[in-house]
Amino acid sequence: MPDVNVQRLYSENRERLQLTWAAGKHGGLRTVPPGSLGNPLVGMISHLNLTHPHRFQVIGEMELSYLRDLDPLALEKALDKLFQDQLMAIIVADGCMAHGRIIERCERLSIPLLGSTRSGANLIDVLRHFLSFELAEMITLHGVFLVVLEVGVLITGSSAVGKSELALELISRGHGLVADDVVELYQIGPTTLQGRCPPLLRDFLEVRGLGVINIRSIFGETAVRPRKTLKLIVHLEKPGAGDLASMERLPMNSSTQTILGNEYPKVVLPVAEGRNLAVLVEAATRNFILRSRGIDSTRQFLERHERLMAQEAGELMEDDNFE
Repeated sequence: MPDVNVQRLYSENRERLQLTWAAGKHGGLRTVPPGSLGNPLVGMISHLNLTHPHRFQVIGEMELSYLRDLDPLALEKALDKLFQDQLMAIIVADGCMAHGRIIERCERLSIPLLGSTRSGANLIDVLRHFLSFELAEMITLHGVFLVVLEVGVLITGSSAVGKSELALELISRGHGLVADDVVELYQIGPTTLQGRCPPLLRDFLEVRGLGVINIRSIFGETAVRPRKTLKLIVHLEKPGAGDLASMERLPMNSSTQTILGNEYPKVVLPVAEGRNLAVLVEAATRNFILRSRGIDSTRQFLERHERLMAQEAGELMEDDNFE
């Protein structure tokens, strides 16, 4: 599970949100605990909320006016509620100057205090998206993740089945590589998984006999993609004793694979001598696109077959009645 500390949040959003660091710099390594997105007891980011704790509290002109109007005793009680154990940082919006007591507590407790000229609503929108993206639940799978016809396709299979060779051929046909060998899948939405490549492996593809090759250097910038949403899984499988006859020719039920609670369509391609797997993967992807539009080729064929059988049966009945 990935994590984010305040220093990283500040560094990666400083220019976009015009952030400044006002106090509590010693707390830059305060890290959002794993699983925080799914914790119903502690929110992630919000306008000043003294009732329900949040890890990041945003204070604008309206909230500062409220705090300034409190008498000293009420102010201290409000700050006690604000500075709870779960608090990671405070962000002052609208270009305002933080209350002196907030600055004092941030320094004393090493709670980062950031400032911005942006509105509180804008800060919350941007940082909520950033935190949701970076803290998304993640799983690592073995395979090759490609962009085929602008569809995210995960190619899986046992070791030495030919995944990387297939990926190389697809890349040479104009498709894009996201990740080879190790694929990181992040849940960025309730039913959406996004595939990415670990930083160490980006741009590289390992092919037996060639070793590690740099896809970006060989095929150009467009041959490598930073990320893509997963849509289809293609599993390469060697049939028993190399006999393709053992594989089902006309599968009636669509196969699926469950990843992080979401089901994804899965196509099993038998690997055998003479089969052009790159063409088959492209065809499987085109077929997936058609199915997503409500066009099922297998069902169309079976319905046509049933109509012809019914027609022939009707003609036989007419012949029997005529005799």
